[in-house]
Amino acid sequence: MKSIIFVALGGALGAVLRYLFSVLLKDYTQVQFPINTFLVNAIGCFCIGLCYALFLNASTPLSNPNHFDTIKLLLIVGVLGGFTTYSAFAFETVLMFKQQLFKQAFTYILLSNITCIAFAYIGFSIKS
Repeated sequence: MKSIIFVALGGALGAVLRYLFSVLLKDYTQVQFPINTFLVNAIGCFCIGLCYALFLNASTPLSNPNHFDTIKLLLIVGVLGGFTTYSAFAFETVLMFKQQLFKQAFTYILLSNITCIAFAYIGFSIKS
């Protein structure tokens, strides 16, 4: 139950941060490019990489094994999950590349992009 609370709190914070980010950039998004989503995804990807690096670095408080799972749930799953799910996709892809699972990584990239865009289109196209 404690884990669910940390994910929920982090997710709420991430969703609010995403909303505030969109409000701040409202004047700059009148162009034909979804700059809000692009920047949120880029920032989220940077943050998930940074968090993971801090978890691995033994000299940071985040690497404490007693707190690792809680902080991971709060920051990575919760906050960044609420801010953007693209960061999880990017992180998983980077892990596959680091493990030299190139075929799996490229398959994941292609399938995720093609399937998700197709499903969004199908969902958008369904008429009630």
